[in-house]
Amino acid sequence: MSLVALSGVEKAYGDQVVLRDASFEVRQGHRLALVGRNGSGKSTVLRLLMGLEEPDKGQVIRARDVALGYLEQDPTFGDADTVRDIADSAFAELDAIEADLSALEAAGLDDPARYARWEALHERFERRGGYSRRARRDAVLAALGFAGRHDDRVRALSGGERTRLGLARLLMAQPDVLLLDEPTNHLDMDMRAWLEGHLARYPGAAVVVSHDRAFLDAACDTTAEVSRGELRVGAGNPSAYRAAREEAERVQAATRANQERESARLHASAEQMKRWAGQNAKLHRRAKAMLRRAERYDAQMVAELDRPERTTRFTFDCDESGDIVLTARHLTQRFDRTLFEDVGVELRRGDRVALVGPNGAGKTTFLRTLLGDLTSLDPRASVTTGARVRLGYYDQDLRGVDDDATLFEELLRRMGDREAHDALGRFMFPYEAQFKKVRDLSGGERARLALLLLTLGRYNLLVLDEPTNHLDVEMIEALEDALDAYEGTLLVVSHDRRFLAGLVDTVWEVDGGAFRVYEGDWSFYWRKRRERAGEAAADAGARADAAANGRAAPRG
Repeated sequence: MSLVALSGVEKAYGDQVVLRDASFEVRQGHRLALVGRNGSGKSTVLRLLMGLEEPDKGQVIRARDVALGYLEQDPTFGDADTVRDIADSAFAELDAIEADLSALEAAGLDDPARYARWEALHERFERRGGYSRRARRDAVLAALGFAGRHDDRVRALSGGERTRLGLARLLMAQPDVLLLDEPTNHLDMDMRAWLEGHLARYPGAAVVVSHDRAFLDAACDTTAEVSRGELRVGAGNPSAYRAAREEAERVQAATRANQERESARLHASAEQMKRWAGQNAKLHRRAKAMLRRAERYDAQMVAELDRPERTTRFTFDCDESGDIVLTARHLTQRFDRTLFEDVGVELRRGDRVALVGPNGAGKTTFLRTLLGDLTSLDPRASVTTGARVRLGYYDQDLRGVDDDATLFEELLRRMGDREAHDALGRFMFPYEAQFKKVRDLSGGERARLALLLLTLGRYNLLVLDEPTNHLDVEMIEALEDALDAYEGTLLVVSHDRRFLAGLVDTVWEVDGGAFRVYEGDWSFYWRKRRERAGEAAADAGARADAAANGRAAPRG
């Protein structure tokens, strides 16, 4: 059953054509990944489906009584609202349907028209999970970090927590179609894994925009790609879709090359026959026939491949540091609870370390303590860097950059005129965008500028805090290539599992007041983490059984 569809839709903003004759449908049970470069039109597609924008041409078709829910990146809440208030507001429509059902039942269902109305409402109520909504509220709030926080005031939440609460409100409402624009923003790995599972069980449909490749591959079974105004749909998750597209393009390119050779042969034969014909009318007719055959062949050739969209390549060049890059001892931080205590770590030249942990566990605090921005609570603490170490910090806040300067002016302070244009172009800033003021940059543009500046310093210790946030897939892959070739030392904080999987050889974990070091790559850490979770669940089960039997639970 089709729930919502675009049919022949065109959409433009000024001279920029975002969609041209775009058609696709979202069917019951679809898990559709909407992919494309930043600025290609993915959010426009979501807003068209939701009815927040109207197409210039074509139409948006929605099935009768279908409820759509759109994830806002900056949700609006009342100043006095609590988490509980927001959760309750998610059920306003379901509560109203339940009241209508009760009123119809009280009036009696012996009237055929009244019963038909009750039946239609009841089907919607069941489809939207009306009977299980309170249990769903508790499960969603717990999974997204709000367990035991029902009475917290929304105004006291951080920006990331407010975004997560907006996602929770949408999931609790359980519309027929979820329109999710970057739902993994501000979700840690456990939350992302939970959301993957939740979407797999979701009774409706979902259209998802995300730059988390592992999440999209796990959560989606269909892919729609927006590129140069065209909307293409294919079966499979984004990785499968991309592989199929690349294979189709390979076959098309090979077929086209063979056809061009045959076309050249046919045209050459026709030209040769024309030269031979001289004054012979019969041979002239034969030459014309051969030319018409060549032209018919040309008309049936497969299309040339579109010129690929621009890609980028960059490097993090550096000079060699000493063998010991950084040594820290007795790092301790507590706020309302202990985040980490008496931690000692060492970075050696060439190490590649991931710093991970749930939201709020203390990753950023640990990083700031390690870099000297915060003072350790342990008076014995020390942090020392080794010989010839140059530290580069990925700073998306762009501290030290003049907000009122244009991109070109900012680069001109560091290099010559031509080099500045070339550097900005390499980081996907077209010429006209190079005169945009820093304060007006989007999140993705700020991230690209931060990376560009990081390539200029020949840093042999890179500290990257969530570097893939706001980057599209092509830029993430360019960053992966640059870091793969990087010869210095790397410390990275990220929730992007695929990004970390091919990058690191050691994992530091901050979680529940403990700091753990895993001397192995990402797959080793993930396996050990699952084993630990399984042991904890078994221990909790043993304690529960023991409590039920009236005796103390054994502890391993």
